[in-house]
Amino acid sequence: MLKSMPLKAGRDQFVLHFNDDVGVYWYKKNLQPDEVIAPRQNWTSLFMKFSPKGTYLCSIFPGGVQSWGAENFERINRFIHPGVRLVDFSPNEKFMVTLSPEPISALPDDHPGKSQYPFGPESEGHKLVIWDLQTGLPARTFALPPNLEKTKTMPWPLIKWSFDDKYCARVGPDALAIYETSDFSLLEKKLVKIEGIVDFEFAPAGVRFATNKKSDPLEAVLAYWTPEQNNQTAKVSVMQVPSKKVLRTVNLNQVSDVKMFWQQDAKYLCCKVDRHTKSKKTMFTNLEIFQLFERDIPVEKIELSEIVLSFQWEPKGHRFVTISKTYNPNDNPAMANNTVSFYDFEEAKVNSKLASVLKKWVAFKVMKEKYSNDLLFSPKGRFIVVSTIKPIGSVLEFYDLDFDGEKPKDQSSKVSSNLKLIRSQEQNGLSALKWDPSGRFIAAWSSAWKHKIENGYKIYDQVGQLVREELVDGFKDFNWRPRPASLLSASDRKKVRKNLKEYSVQFDEIDTMEEDAEQREIILKRKSLLSEWTSWRESVIAKLEKLGYTEHQTKRKAEVIEEIKEEVLEESEEVVE
Repeated sequence: MLKSMPLKAGRDQFVLHFNDDVGVYWYKKNLQPDEVIAPRQNWTSLFMKFSPKGTYLCSIFPGGVQSWGAENFERINRFIHPGVRLVDFSPNEKFMVTLSPEPISALPDDHPGKSQYPFGPESEGHKLVIWDLQTGLPARTFALPPNLEKTKTMPWPLIKWSFDDKYCARVGPDALAIYETSDFSLLEKKLVKIEGIVDFEFAPAGVRFATNKKSDPLEAVLAYWTPEQNNQTAKVSVMQVPSKKVLRTVNLNQVSDVKMFWQQDAKYLCCKVDRHTKSKKTMFTNLEIFQLFERDIPVEKIELSEIVLSFQWEPKGHRFVTISKTYNPNDNPAMANNTVSFYDFEEAKVNSKLASVLKKWVAFKVMKEKYSNDLLFSPKGRFIVVSTIKPIGSVLEFYDLDFDGEKPKDQSSKVSSNLKLIRSQEQNGLSALKWDPSGRFIAAWSSAWKHKIENGYKIYDQVGQLVREELVDGFKDFNWRPRPASLLSASDRKKVRKNLKEYSVQFDEIDTMEEDAEQREIILKRKSLLSEWTSWRESVIAKLEKLGYTEHQTKRKAEVIEEIKEEVLEESEEVVE
């Protein structure tokens, strides 16, 4: 068994990839990070990638992929798949998927490496492999569909997974292939025939429908869409797995494209439907939001006059943010034409006797004439970074959706959100952003893979204050190590929240000791003296009790002593003529 990730004083780990070196470090806020292991040269020939829970760190080498783990990142397995370019994992880290442009070749029986080669003649010509991460052996291989053999931009991932790793699926011509991962055989030994299917997405969490009991197990669900064809409308459908029962379908007209966005808890599914007018000269977007936990899965439609470029749900919440613009094929990118919109529930009573409440999504804040092109919510919700990512003139805007202050008049009083721009930061050469697992810090970096402008990284806190920055020649990539799911029970989490101020004081003390060596010695000495005195006092009390003496409590009136302390707040000098 692999040892879980150690947490040094609750710190997170991160990976830096620069030139031909890769290092793993402990994050220490504004201080120089400590090495988890010394940087390794030529650890990877392409990139490094963590598995979803941080158990494995995978590197690429010409012959395939290697997985590393435990405290010192020892090698765990080698996966032989020459020429690998893309890697993905199942949500619970049971399986890994690799893709190579080089077709698999079966080795002859007399080949000296035959015994170590993982593929048989049945994998001849295949390019896509599903691996068992623990055994290091291939679980299933696939050939690429003919339409993907010639494409220049490969959609990824090609294999998608249910929340519990029990099922995986892939799109084929007019069909969806769903596999049971126990043996990777087709579910019920047949394809799901869906004429014209374009894409699908599994729900990232198990779903409990309104008709289910609390004791019922969570269900696996996927959504797929089909275009207009043979005088039939385009459709988005929600299907339960393994029954393959279609639970809800929405018909759509004049559709150019559909993108599906699941909310983290799978309570909502937003389908971004890009539509065109009959003349096909203008495009615009509708948002179709499926509410899976409500009876009969109602769908709310939000009709927009602009085309949505980017969409993101708040993790574990119901709010979302979009970036949109008016459709113009001859758009000038030098102009600030984008619109950022923040959505929340607006509640309205529809029956005062029954106290029933109608909820609908509304844009409670709309900001026009923006250059913004990227959205990234904190994994804990509430805070979002709206950024402009480009080689020169990149900007990061830090917003709080639950600002504890007076709500501006331009925001609806019918929503609970209170939006506030906390801070704006400029960062030349920005290539990418990523929040740490705690949602308290966000890394922003400039990659030499993209350009040579101010390569390195910066780390900001959730309110946009710069915590640390480092320019690094040849800097390529930054990766926070994911954390495994918390083992605390609901009551334990409640206890932590209740005593959060007490824990915060302890963490502040640790931070102070790390930042100042002299302060560290003073604090440790003080703690040592207090511990010695406490032990001595307890021993004296125990000795007195043994001799039959009890502590005499003298009753006296409490005396209040007031001490007045003067402090100079400001000094000013004035010349008197």
